[in-house]
Amino acid sequence: MSTALNLASIKPSLDKLQVIERDLTATLIERDEVIRASLVALLARQHLVVLGPPGTAKSALVTNLAERISPQSGGGLRSFAYLMTRFTTPEELFGPVSVSGLKRDEYRRITAGKLVEAELVFLDEIFKASSAILNALLKIANERVFHNGGQELQVPLISLFGASNEMPQGNELEALWDRFLLRFRVGYVTDTGFAKFIRAASAKLGAKQNGHKPNGNQPATLLQSELVALQQSAEQISMPNAAIDLIEQLRKDLASKGIIISDRRWGQTLGVLQAHALTEGRDAVTEDDLVFLKHVLWQSPEQQTEIGRAVARIGNPLNSKAVDYEDQAASVHRECMDAQRTAQGDEQKMQAAIEANTKLKQIGVRLQELREQAVEQGRNANRIDKVIEAVVKMKQEIAALVL
Repeated sequence: MSTALNLASIKPSLDKLQVIERDLTATLIERDEVIRASLVALLARQHLVVLGPPGTAKSALVTNLAERISPQSGGGLRSFAYLMTRFTTPEELFGPVSVSGLKRDEYRRITAGKLVEAELVFLDEIFKASSAILNALLKIANERVFHNGGQELQVPLISLFGASNEMPQGNELEALWDRFLLRFRVGYVTDTGFAKFIRAASAKLGAKQNGHKPNGNQPATLLQSELVALQQSAEQISMPNAAIDLIEQLRKDLASKGIIISDRRWGQTLGVLQAHALTEGRDAVTEDDLVFLKHVLWQSPEQQTEIGRAVARIGNPLNSKAVDYEDQAASVHRECMDAQRTAQGDEQKMQAAIEANTKLKQIGVRLQELREQAVEQGRNANRIDKVIEAVVKMKQEIAALVL
C-alpha cells in the first residue's frame, strides 16, 4: 500500500471500466449500485450476493458483466453459471468422478468446463445447495482451493456471484452467507423506472424483428490483462489515517447500537474501499468511499437502515442529512401511494397527491441547499445528487397521479 499509484498508467483500462459501468446502468434500469458493487467485487477479488424476487435482473446483471469482461473472441475470463436446486449434485458443479481413476483406486473428478476451472462464477438460487456442495464451495470461496481426491488444486476463481429469492434459512448456511462480503437486496423497478424499462425492451424487440442487433456499436470490453492491472492498482490505493480513524469511529457507533461485525469482515472492508476509490478514479480512500460500507456490514435486513445512516453520518455529515431527507421523502411517497389504494373517491386521492407533492418540493429545496453547502465546503456532492434524483423520481410518480 505504500507504493505510490500512477493513475495515468492505467487510465485507458480505467476508462474502459467506467464505460462498461455506464453501459450496464443504461441497460439494467435502477441497478446502479449493484452494478458498481459487481465491478468492485472483481477489483477486490471478493464475492457478491443479490437477493430479490424472481424477474429482477439478478442473472441478467452477471450475464452482461461476463460478456464485457470475457469477450467471445478470447483473452477474457472463463465463466461458469448454474441454476441450483435442492436436487443439484456435486457432479453438476465440480465434474463427474473419473471412471478410469476408480479403476486405479483413485477418487478424482473430471473438472474440465466446470466451476473448479472458472474465474467468474454465477450460482442462481445458491442457498439451495446441499451439504455436500456447501463444503466444497466454502473452501473454494475462502481459500481458492478444491480437494480433488488426494490432490489439492488451486482454483483460479476471482469472484463468486450468488443470487437468491430469499435470505438463507438455517444454521448450515451461515458460513456460506458470511463468505459474501458484498450483499444487495433488489426489488422490481419503480413506476418511473418501468417507463424506461418497457421502452428499452420495445427497442430491443424492434431491432430483433428487423434482424439488427439492439445496439449497433460494439460494446466495450476489458481484457484479462487489463483487469489484472486494475486489481493490482486497487491494492496500491492509499488508506490515509483519516479514513482509518473514521472506520474506528464507525465500529464504535455500530457497537453502541448492538451491531457487532467480525474482525475478519472489518479487515476485508479495506480492500473494498480501495477498489471503490479506484472506480471513482482516485488514488486514495476518502470519507465518501465509506458510504459504500452499507452494502458490506449488514448481517440481517433490519440492520441496513441503521448502518446506512451511521456510515453517512461518520463519512460526511451533509450526506447524513441527505439520507434523512431521503427517508422523509420515501415516507411521504409511501403514504401517498397507500392513500391512492384506500381513499374514498377521486377527490381524496387528488388531495393526498397534492399534499405529498408539496412536501416533496420542500424536501427538494432543502436538498438543494445541502448541495450548495457541500460545494462551498469542497465536499463531493455525488451522494446528495443521488438523493435529489431519487426524490425527483418520487415527485414524477406522484405528479402522474394528478394528470
